[in-house]
Formats: sequence, C-alpha cells, structure tokens
Amino acid sequence: MGSRVTNSSTVDSSEIPLCNEKYISVYLNVYDMLPRGKITDMCYKMGVGVFHSSVEILGREYNFGGHDSDYTGVFVTRPKQGPPNVTFKESIAMGYTTMDKEEIKNVIDELSREWRGNTYNLLTRNCNHFSSELCEQLVGKPAPKWINRAAKLGTFFPCKYFFSFYSYIMYLSIFSCLKFFIVYN
Repeated sequence: MGSRVTNSSTVDSSEIPLCNEKYISVYLNVYDMLPRGKITDMCYKMGVGVFHSSVEILGREYNFGGHDSDYTGVFVTRPKQGPPNVTFKESIAMGYTTMDKEEIKNVIDELSREWRGNTYNLLTRNCNHFSSELCEQLVGKPAPKWINRAAKLGTFFPCKYFFSFYSYIMYLSIFSCLKFFIVYN
C-alpha cells in the first residue's frame, strides 16, 4: 500500500506532487518504538513490531497521544522528527488529496475535537488508529495493517505480561513526546 521511503531517502517529486493547485501529497511516517536488538529482530521476522505513526501533510506531521485531560490528543511535530526515544523507520507515500488547504484544516480540526487525550487506549484507540483514520479521510485508504499489528494482537491475547510490557513502552514514548512537543490547538 503506497510507495515507501526509508530513512534519508526521498521521493522524486515527479512521482507524486508535493503540493500544487490540485494535488497535495500525504505520507504516513513510521517510527520504531523499541531499540534494535535480537528480540526486535525476531519480532520483525514474525511480522510484529511496536510502532508509532503519524501523518505528514503540507510540511507538518500530525500525531495523537494520550493524557488525562479532556482536550485534544492531536499534536504537531516537524516531519520525520518523531517523539523522543523512537527511531524513524520509513515514510509511506499514501497518495495525494485534492482537498485544498482549508478543507484539510477542517478535517484536522474535526479529528482534533473527536480524538481527545483522555480517550486514548493503547489497544483500541492509539496513534496508529488516528493516523489510519486521518489517511482515510485525506486519501480514501487506511494505513497498512502491519503498523498496528501489536495492538491488534493485544486485543486477542490480553495477557497481563504482553499488556504490561507494551503499556510501559507506549507510556514512555507518549509522555516523552507530549513533554517535548506543543499540543495542537
């Protein structure tokens, strides 16, 4: 689904226009939440990883994270910068939207109202769910399913060990991120 750009590679602007009067490119940026090592390599071979994702459009990257308050969990970062303690993995060209800037802003504003920080759920309403919904609204297709496979597995096997480990990793990443980045208003 979509073409991929990894680490420092770039997409030839003739492939998908970045921004012109008719087309605006949409990218799904994916970050590894776990450090590389034997365990993560084994997980990758089995098709499972723990990822943070966000959507890049018009030079801004839109993320979702949880907190205890009843205001938006949507926040903006610089493209491919990611939260602290994560590693940029790849950028997936999801396609392009024909919405104008005002329509894009309206979509993001509406999602910002719906995606409150206190509605975050590690397994059923996390950053990957948000990114998938935003991609669907902008380009008509969701994020690839592998992005959120670990959370999906967690809903099938809610054992306390899996959940505790995954929760700890997500907690560290999300709260580190919110500590260092401005919350989108």
